[in-house]
Amino acid sequence: MNKKSILLFILLVATGSVFGQSTYFGKNKVQYEQFDWQYIQTRYFDIYFYDVHYETAKFSATVLESAYVVISKELNYQVRKRIPVFLYASHNDFLQTNIISGMIGEGTGGFTESAKNRIAIPFSGSLEDLRHVLHHELTHAVVYDMLIGNLFTSLLSRRRLFMLPLWYAEGYAEYSSRDHWHYRADMIVRDATINNYLYSPELVAGGLEYYQGPAMINYIADNYGKQKLGEILAKGKIHITMNKALESSIGISMSEFWEDFSIEMKRRYWPEISKRSKAGEIANALTDHTKDASNRNEKPIFSPKGNHLAIFSDRSDYTEIYLISAVDGSIIQRLVKGHRTGDLESLHSYLSGIAFSPDGEKIAFVSKTKGKDALYFITIKDREIYKRKRYDFGSIFSPVWSPDGTKIAFTALNDRFRDIFVYDIEHDSTYNLNLDLYDDMDPHWYPDSKRLVFSSDRPHPDNDFILNNFDEVVNDSLNWGAIYYNREYGNYNLFTIDIETEEIVPVACGPGQNREPVVSPDGRKICFVSNRNGIDNLYLTDVDSPRTFAITDILTNAESPSWSPDGKQIAFSSFNNRGQDIYLLKDIKPAGDNGVLEPTGFVKGEYLNNWKKEAPGDSSFTKIDSDFAALRLVDSTEVGYSFVNDGDKNSADENTLPPITDTDEADSTRIENGEYIFVSKDDSTRDGDAVDGLFSDVTDSSLTGNMLTPEEMAVFDSVAQNSLLPNGEFRVHNYRVKFTPDFVSGGFSYDTFFGLRGQSVFAFSDYTGDHQIFLITDLVNTIDQSNLQLYYFYNRMRLNFGIGAFHTKNYYIDSYDHLFSDRLYGLQSSFSLPFSKFFRAELLVSQIFIDRRFHDGNDPRTDRSTKATVASFSLVQDNILWGITGPLNGRRSRLDFSGATDLFGGNSVSFYAAEFDYRKYWHLKGLFSTAIRFSGGASWGKQPKRFFLGGTSNFIGNTVIDAEVYEEDNLYFASVITPLRGFDYYEFYGTRYFLTNFEFRYPFIDYLQTNFPIPMTIRYVTGSLFFDLGAAWENDETFKGGSSFGDPHLQDIHAGFGFGIRANLGIFVLRYDLAWKTDLATVSHHPKYTFSLGADF
Repeated sequence: MNKKSILLFILLVATGSVFGQSTYFGKNKVQYEQFDWQYIQTRYFDIYFYDVHYETAKFSATVLESAYVVISKELNYQVRKRIPVFLYASHNDFLQTNIISGMIGEGTGGFTESAKNRIAIPFSGSLEDLRHVLHHELTHAVVYDMLIGNLFTSLLSRRRLFMLPLWYAEGYAEYSSRDHWHYRADMIVRDATINNYLYSPELVAGGLEYYQGPAMINYIADNYGKQKLGEILAKGKIHITMNKALESSIGISMSEFWEDFSIEMKRRYWPEISKRSKAGEIANALTDHTKDASNRNEKPIFSPKGNHLAIFSDRSDYTEIYLISAVDGSIIQRLVKGHRTGDLESLHSYLSGIAFSPDGEKIAFVSKTKGKDALYFITIKDREIYKRKRYDFGSIFSPVWSPDGTKIAFTALNDRFRDIFVYDIEHDSTYNLNLDLYDDMDPHWYPDSKRLVFSSDRPHPDNDFILNNFDEVVNDSLNWGAIYYNREYGNYNLFTIDIETEEIVPVACGPGQNREPVVSPDGRKICFVSNRNGIDNLYLTDVDSPRTFAITDILTNAESPSWSPDGKQIAFSSFNNRGQDIYLLKDIKPAGDNGVLEPTGFVKGEYLNNWKKEAPGDSSFTKIDSDFAALRLVDSTEVGYSFVNDGDKNSADENTLPPITDTDEADSTRIENGEYIFVSKDDSTRDGDAVDGLFSDVTDSSLTGNMLTPEEMAVFDSVAQNSLLPNGEFRVHNYRVKFTPDFVSGGFSYDTFFGLRGQSVFAFSDYTGDHQIFLITDLVNTIDQSNLQLYYFYNRMRLNFGIGAFHTKNYYIDSYDHLFSDRLYGLQSSFSLPFSKFFRAELLVSQIFIDRRFHDGNDPRTDRSTKATVASFSLVQDNILWGITGPLNGRRSRLDFSGATDLFGGNSVSFYAAEFDYRKYWHLKGLFSTAIRFSGGASWGKQPKRFFLGGTSNFIGNTVIDAEVYEEDNLYFASVITPLRGFDYYEFYGTRYFLTNFEFRYPFIDYLQTNFPIPMTIRYVTGSLFFDLGAAWENDETFKGGSSFGDPHLQDIHAGFGFGIRANLGIFVLRYDLAWKTDLATVSHHPKYTFSLGADF
């Protein structure tokens, strides 16, 4: 479970009342399905799967064991505990995971969390992507085991505090899983070097860690030796900081390393400027991400008339579909607003495309809705959705409309395979064109609507695949798993398929990874993307001849080509200077040397020693044999052992293009950029009784010998010996719920008044995260003086619920200096029903008992008890995007109905209330934004609920509270409404209230570094100008908002204005506000300043 989420839960429980007075928003993780988990075991791994993915688990078993050998050798370390791996059947299923509590972004391809060292990965349909992500995430699991160790030691050892920087964590993961380097990383680092956005190590983030990170790791490995990679981690545990770890292991400081590395990158990439062109130098730019504040403009498609293009763009922060001019790129209209409602939850722009109908009056696209992907059809004129075609596929990609207008072809993940499907519009029927074990993508129609061209990783003569005789068993009922593993995968080429005969024919396209084919309007040429020179460029191949040549030679890349209807122009997208834009190529002719491009230095082998020297996609495909060689027992306990593989010896393919991260997701509880997610919980603890890593006793002169003892190895071997059945298949075990700790914290003290005191926090969950237990204790001498809160949450179903019990004892001194205490105890249950990612209903029911005791002899009040049954029902909507210190764009709202009664009779609290809270945010440009909030509420009943208005939440300092606040109904059942700046906390109260807030938020300081007396670095300090207006009152008849006596002014309505500064310090946001009161006629002479914690509203 995410540690920040645990701490947030503890903070909410500890600081708020049991009724949840804080206004809570947030998006929802919806469990659309319940997975019946099973697992298989290998020597080091427990691999969990469900449904038909036993074969995927078998494939993963071999990949993981083989990858572990590589990682173990590179780091000179062997894990002490088994590693659980969870395989999700699709990305849509993966988004439902409870293994971590935070929301997962569309571009996240997998994660590893440190509490239980669990790996979770979705299957996209690509075996190469699965291989890569398994290896990538496994590096994190091994490093976690290496750095964190077991629970007891990690709590006591200061060496566990080493915070591994992102550039090293993700850099090494990519280095190891990509066979040291990848052409995509080469492109990003080339662009970053040329456009001067390589960052010094401490600032590498925002996705760049996945590209600059492996470049830095490569630099270390090539200049100082691979053995230094593990040594740096070991030294980090000793010296705590990466700077000292580098100095101790490679003999230079971080600043010296950065200087040497940046010079090498300039030496390598600057010469490329004179060899190749930017996209804007050979084609007309139709979008400019540096001017329209977008990050991605992609997937262009010409309209049938050729005057417009439909594109995806995130210029509004949300990914949407726009219609732009094909002449100058001006916006004609926004066709689809996505990522705001459950009906259009995600448009998958980084994977899928848009299709125009032949008459140009309609478009088709893919969007996620209700947990599954669906085909959407809208009219251009009125932008209305006139049809949705829902499927039960794991995912859907890239629809394309047939020229005769009768069919839609698309790619879909059907169980374990990604195939091409055709939707017959007239008959409303869908059929599979090529049911086989290959990964088929990017379909595009020929003009006759009878054939499709597509990309696939099936064998192709242009790329020297070993053509095995698979055809005779492909459609048989034999064990597909054996075929699954004995085939090559990951090398994509072009093919055609006849939709009547289903005959598949390879297209002559040359070497490299060949993808995204589009047929010219006359049917005589195919334009496609190939990386054969180390960069994704556009190529043309003649249908009637084997001639293939490049038509672009770009510094970065060209992708997503689309022919104009007259065949004279090609639109495409290209990455440059950190963003993606749309370009129009009008001069279609051979580029480079008559269509042959000069290879990059990476392809030619001009880089450092350890980087691969073979051409991308030329022969680096992968074949894994089905005899599970990686599972064979070995006697050696040394890292240098190797497993025998009777299959092909070629290395894993390093050339599959990773998906671009969906940037419209933001989450403050985790680091989420690039392809994968590295959950930054380096100081978390984990359960287990395995022997701790030998690094607990490591010294500068003792950095080797981190191997398992024969006794330790025997434990792993025992599992491996019992993992297979006599027929060679795995034993399949059913998942059973078992609670293990996620987080444990505690301490104790002694004083003469309370005696022995102890505080403890425990968080437990099962491996899936579907069951969670929280125990918070504060023991003080005797049980009746102690605090205890125990909660259980069940998250497996769509309806999430929790139950809990609590007991607290608090002492107070009121404004009359009277000492009294409250014993608060009872039961609580909560229910949450998400209708979509953005909308949910909540129900909270509590039975409360309050025993108040007065301890001053001269206090005239007598002891009393209060009982109340409290219930609240809420509707919550939230689609906001986060900025640095608060929401940046979107809308959130909440409607609450609550009530209380005493089911047992006696001194009761009885009320019912209604409240609303609406907030809207507009992102203007950069870090400039505006925010507006309207909220209000009212209460009725025998003892109406009070609303206290004024001040700022989570302020730092003291306040004088009126004695009336300490009454039970006010202290435990009232709501505190903020911010009304310029006034004191609790200053106004009533049974009615309204509050309106206006803010203009702007960037204040980009970067601030201090050296003395406290050295620190602060980035992205923001400012705000605000105006608050609100009132709280008891009687509607006596309430007067303003007065015209003298100068018109406010009377019972109160207002404040001022400015503030916010700094995100990593673990919290620090706010400073300076506010003046005003009645709109006068302004207070002295402002009120406040320091507080927390994000802006």
